[in-house]
Amino acid sequence: MKNSTIKKIEIDPQNPVSLPNWGIIRDKYTTVLQMKARLANTKNLCAEVGRGAGKSTEIFAERFVRISYDMPGSLILLAAPTYVFILDTILPALTTYLAANYTRGLHYQYGVQPPKHFKIPHVEIEKYNHTITFAWGTIVQFISVDRPESAIGKNAVHVFCDETLRMKEELFRERIIPALRSDKGLFGGSPAYGGITLTSSTPNLETDHDWWMQYREHENPANVRELQYVSYRVMKAQGEIVALQMELLKPGIETRQALSLRRHISRLTNFVARWTDWGRDVRKQKEYWWTYIKGSTFSNLAWVGLEYMEQQLMASGSNFDKFKLSVLGIRPEAVKDKFFARFNPSKHTFSDSYKYKFTDGYREGDVDLFSIDRGYQRNSRDLKYCKEDAPLYAGYDPGNFSSIVFGQETRSAQNKELRIIKNFWAYLPEEHSELAEKITSFFRDHRRKIIYLHYDRAANKRLSKYLENTKGKTDAEILKRELESRGWTVHLESLKQRTIYLWEHFFLLSVLFGEKNPKAPRVKICQNEARELISSIQMSPVKKTTNSFIDLDKSSETKLDYEDQALWSTQIGTSLMYLLWGLYHELKPKGEPETVDYSGL
Repeated sequence: MKNSTIKKIEIDPQNPVSLPNWGIIRDKYTTVLQMKARLANTKNLCAEVGRGAGKSTEIFAERFVRISYDMPGSLILLAAPTYVFILDTILPALTTYLAANYTRGLHYQYGVQPPKHFKIPHVEIEKYNHTITFAWGTIVQFISVDRPESAIGKNAVHVFCDETLRMKEELFRERIIPALRSDKGLFGGSPAYGGITLTSSTPNLETDHDWWMQYREHENPANVRELQYVSYRVMKAQGEIVALQMELLKPGIETRQALSLRRHISRLTNFVARWTDWGRDVRKQKEYWWTYIKGSTFSNLAWVGLEYMEQQLMASGSNFDKFKLSVLGIRPEAVKDKFFARFNPSKHTFSDSYKYKFTDGYREGDVDLFSIDRGYQRNSRDLKYCKEDAPLYAGYDPGNFSSIVFGQETRSAQNKELRIIKNFWAYLPEEHSELAEKITSFFRDHRRKIIYLHYDRAANKRLSKYLENTKGKTDAEILKRELESRGWTVHLESLKQRTIYLWEHFFLLSVLFGEKNPKAPRVKICQNEARELISSIQMSPVKKTTNSFIDLDKSSETKLDYEDQALWSTQIGTSLMYLLWGLYHELKPKGEPETVDYSGL
């Protein structure tokens, strides 16, 4: 589908002509899904779209620019669950779209004070470090729910939020919606005034938020189709006007033909003016406020091609759930009987992951002094619960796919707490060296570079493939040497480790996540920096063996491609098991492996 029906016009370079004041019109490919969102152009848009369907660029970013142009000089908010998520995920896609369609410094700017030819906005801005500005005076500021102060005092006309599945509903309503209070006298003429734009992929994990999917009930499909039809007719008429004006500008045109063209242009201009006004008036009515778009990657099949779909299916291997989620937008069924039976996402995870100011500066000052035009790379100093002067506790699972999780303990008079603050993984051809480099890079500013490493018995096994390795003969030894060569002190805590049966892990996990034993610590996992660990926990099912022993179904570790194992297999969850066993194995209750009623899990 194309944005207009105009044929390409060849211009004689020796006799150039100027286009009329409709702007530059060109052929551009767009999908039916993208065009539906564009034509509806309602106050509020919610789009649930699969991978490769243009969600972040042709839906989110295109609407982002269009609404900024419709309310020149206004303040728009770009919202996210964390500031880090804006810098890491949303901003790169947005700036890529802007760079592909506009000129930085001429049409838009970010991270620095805008050029003098930009119009002056109706809001005062002290710092431009975390803003996007447009030549027509619109300012976009970044806010996040983990920094409540970032929304204080804001008077915005519209809010944009990408990957909304990571946003908590109560925080969105309490901290972001109240900022939609800009001057109605200045900007109330726009149908987008006071609206929200939410885009997201389909939620998967229990920690993903799906509250925004209820907005589908607010949409009136008949009204949306009406808007889309009228908008299409207006767009088509605008294209016809440009084509007719180009005909009118041709040299040697006869008077009678020119008169006919002008009459046709006048009729079309009146049509456009009448129905454009109708559309703006109607979109302000509550019955026309909402559009909910849902589509899979197949909506963009003409662009990505059938080969892309086949590649996605092949890449999923036996993990058809991944294909259903990322391509088809179908949520997979959760594991029914979990090995981490007592794990509760609402109790055992945390999302206030980051701190944004430090007493001794944030590299070059705090986050508010950091300019987005210089790029951003987070490290452990950004973590709210990482104590730089305390050692790190790690759980390590070696192999062709190796993973490691890091945590730190805090103690108070009331209780003891273990916060899991980060996970890493590496798979062939990456090995110990690459894993150690990832760890060192992230924790480069950690002052007390001490790691207490917990792992299973297999990591102490001398392997034939390491006979010629000068750094060690076991996985534990090699990782220790790789880390120590980068400035760490590593204590191997499992050198005399006996075989630990999975049913023993099961009982200990039930104690720790059950939170009934007063001696047990409270375990909490970071939703932002250990998202793969949380997913792995929820992808770890109990397996009932023939002799009724409690076991962990690890089949995902052999069925899935390495690239899928972080999120979709039991791998990283196993690393956590080794850490928890090493620290708290004395809390394991007495019991036999067949004493659990599976129906009660």
